[in-house]
Amino acid sequence: MKRASVTLPEGVSISPSAADGLVACSDAQFGVGSNEAASCPLASQVATLTARTPVLPEVVTGQVFVGSPDCSPCSEADAREGRMLRLFMQVRIPGASLKFPGLVSVDPVTGRLTSMFAGLIQQPVSDIQLQFKGGPRAPLANPRGCGVFTTMSDLEPWSAPFTIDGTPSSSFEITGCGDPGVFAPGFLAGTTSNQAGAFSPFGVSFSRSDQDQELGGVSVTLPAGVLGILKGLERCPEPQASQGACGAGSLIGHVSASAGPGGHPFTVPGGQVFLTGPYKGAPFGLSVVVPAVAGPFNLGSVVVRAAISVDPHTARISVASDPLPRILDGVPLQVKNVDVSIDRAGFTFNPTSCDPLSVAGTLTGALGASVGVSSRFQAAGCAALGFHPSFKVSTLARTSKKNGASLDVKVGSGAGQANIGRVAVTLPKALPSRLTTIQQACTEAAFNANPALCPVGSNIGTATASTPVFANSLVGPAYLVSHGGAAFPDLVIVLQGEGVTLDLVGSIDIKKGVTSSAFNSVPDAPISSFELNLPEGPHSGLAAVIPAKAKGNLCGTSLTMPTTITGQNGAQVKQSTRITVTGCPKTKKARHHKHTRGAHGKQAKTKKRKK
Repeated sequence: MKRASVTLPEGVSISPSAADGLVACSDAQFGVGSNEAASCPLASQVATLTARTPVLPEVVTGQVFVGSPDCSPCSEADAREGRMLRLFMQVRIPGASLKFPGLVSVDPVTGRLTSMFAGLIQQPVSDIQLQFKGGPRAPLANPRGCGVFTTMSDLEPWSAPFTIDGTPSSSFEITGCGDPGVFAPGFLAGTTSNQAGAFSPFGVSFSRSDQDQELGGVSVTLPAGVLGILKGLERCPEPQASQGACGAGSLIGHVSASAGPGGHPFTVPGGQVFLTGPYKGAPFGLSVVVPAVAGPFNLGSVVVRAAISVDPHTARISVASDPLPRILDGVPLQVKNVDVSIDRAGFTFNPTSCDPLSVAGTLTGALGASVGVSSRFQAAGCAALGFHPSFKVSTLARTSKKNGASLDVKVGSGAGQANIGRVAVTLPKALPSRLTTIQQACTEAAFNANPALCPVGSNIGTATASTPVFANSLVGPAYLVSHGGAAFPDLVIVLQGEGVTLDLVGSIDIKKGVTSSAFNSVPDAPISSFELNLPEGPHSGLAAVIPAKAKGNLCGTSLTMPTTITGQNGAQVKQSTRITVTGCPKTKKARHHKHTRGAHGKQAKTKKRKK
């Protein structure tokens, strides 16, 4: 036999589990052309050999070693052409060692393996057996499905081309398979410390067993109030994000993954998570880069992208990954476990509400299965947080039937306090809602389609919010939006900035001419300052009831607004907020002259009269 080529059945593949502890034998250690025994490391041996030849009376033995790859990092072309996976076969005979280098061609799409040894010696051999290692670190993995599988061969004789090649084959059966549709993955997530309002790393772990479908993708929604500080953080641009070439300025976390069948999969540490700019329509994204280095093999890096969305009503963060890779340079990964830790210092922080919450998610299988998963989450120590928000309101003195009245509301909150959860106010009777403006409220359908389609009269003001989360303030308009059969429209404040849109919804109620409004679902996010300005104008949200003696303005009018502010931790501040009337003329003060007193002064006045 001059050349031997063996093609394993599709489904029999390289096992990533074998990489743990595996080393490669170099060409120098193997010593091609030398009769001396190879000095390959024991950890590079993957098979034993026995052979029978009529030339020798006894059975000869040998070993098969993994040779050093001729590529680093390797590509699909390297895998296909045998530069990635090389085998060294040594046969020990009395007084010498025969050495044969071989290669393995790996189909990068299917993972099918074809090994070839050429240049075999021109000696008769009646039997050769290669016994590859078994167990959890076996170099080969069985097919995942049951059935009959056939190994093909092409054996070329030294008498070729006068003698045709031999093409014997051998089949074996795989049994004991379970339901291929089974998919019951594990899931665990949460912050390292659950101290309310404190910074803490956030981790997500998901896993599967050998009986489960392979992992196809993952989406995770964080609990309300678990957010990250984006101010001062770089966002990796394209094409670096897709190429896995982001800089340290956008690094926010680390990842490790375990791959391979059996109870001892190979774990790849050292992966990194980077924050990117907009991705797939979402304002932010992730570039997750895992180095595919296992034992002596370097297959480059696996890059998985994900989109980060922000819920406009709750500010909850959702992360949806692209499909997870299943094969790399012909090596089926069979990912068993992935651990992600968002651990950048001073980045992720906890909510200030201690209500029971959860980390929700969806894991999909490679064959289409989908499973909803969740992990319980609850912050602690909320009652110890302070809650001392400031609340100031003002209105312009001038008002008219044509332009109505104005209102300016300013809310402030210091660092380290519980975030605001609800705000309820009652306007004074002197500042009623303007019914002609309410009648121009935008319909819910038009607002949801595009607020720009709303009537001009439904836009009654503007708002600005500053938060330590973003480098710039969030700003936007305030609309009146009607909802079905509701008696009065809602006040919807649309805050926008850095690709994020948040809708603050305040319900409006009018009884006996008195307007009250309540924002009952303020996101659990730190707000340094917030200002809502409802100006005068033909579409003002408010009118004014001016006392007859007030001369057409609100100067001298005492205005108060009962206010209740509730923190995310349940603390409450109740006050009767005084509404400052601005733009009133300053009161002129009488001028007082100092006169000289005493006897000297009286004497001066007497002399003047006599004159």
